[in-house]
Amino acid sequence: MKLQVSQPQGTPHQVELPGPKVVIGRDPSCDLVLSDQRSSRRHAVLDDGPEGLTIRDAGSSNGIRVNGRPLRRSRLAPGDTIRLGDTTIRVLPEAAETVLVSTPELREGGELPSTQPPTAPPSPRRKARRHSAAEAAAIPTVTTLAVLWALAAPAFVVGSLLIAVRAGAGLMAGALAVGAGLVPGGFAGIMAVGLRARAPWARQLQIVAAGVGLFVCPFTFASVTVLIYMLREDVKAAFGSPSAGQTPGAGDAELTFALSLLGMLALGLGLAALVVFLLSNP
Repeated sequence: MKLQVSQPQGTPHQVELPGPKVVIGRDPSCDLVLSDQRSSRRHAVLDDGPEGLTIRDAGSSNGIRVNGRPLRRSRLAPGDTIRLGDTTIRVLPEAAETVLVSTPELREGGELPSTQPPTAPPSPRRKARRHSAAEAAAIPTVTTLAVLWALAAPAFVVGSLLIAVRAGAGLMAGALAVGAGLVPGGFAGIMAVGLRARAPWARQLQIVAAGVGLFVCPFTFASVTVLIYMLREDVKAAFGSPSAGQTPGAGDAELTFALSLLGMLALGLGLAALVVFLLSNP
């Protein structure tokens, strides 16, 4: 993977980054660190996968442009130009002479090492694998949804039991109420596991659940937030084939969605509590 990087300050330089996946951004933990205030902490991800070289937006504020066009994800070919903030990255042909740069040298931001003869090792292909829990935890919004579903599972059961007790139901009616609470509780538990594993079916069920939530007035805004998030292309890719290795990064957009979801949910719970209070105290 050979690139020519032109940043706002400094002269253009060529780099060759090892490995099939490269995270680009201002954060020091990125593989390619940019000295560009208009780029996000985790701006984009270069992926050399089965489809060839691709780039995708990792939830940046200013987006990416490929050959002048604003895109969220795109395949790349030699000669293509990528714009991240004020930084320009051009994909070089394999025969171009490059500078070999290791990850620690990129992070330190020091002088580049001397030019070496180009090498063309075969790009490794990652084997298909399941998404690990650590990978799912790297997506704040998905992790937030999984935790909320996990908390909802026992809440359904306990809530149905409290309703039965308050209504003065007998033993049989109480058992039926608990049984009725186990159905949504079981669904919530399955959703928590599916979202944690980034299973494709969990994304589809989450979209359906959010669609139903649109008609539950206190939680309409939370449902809208979830729908907008789940319909994003990078989120769809994250729940796709495990071999694709595409994950929305923990950038500004991810944190915004996670915080918005929690805020809208808190608002909905507050409105629901207010309605219950008014109905119980006419």
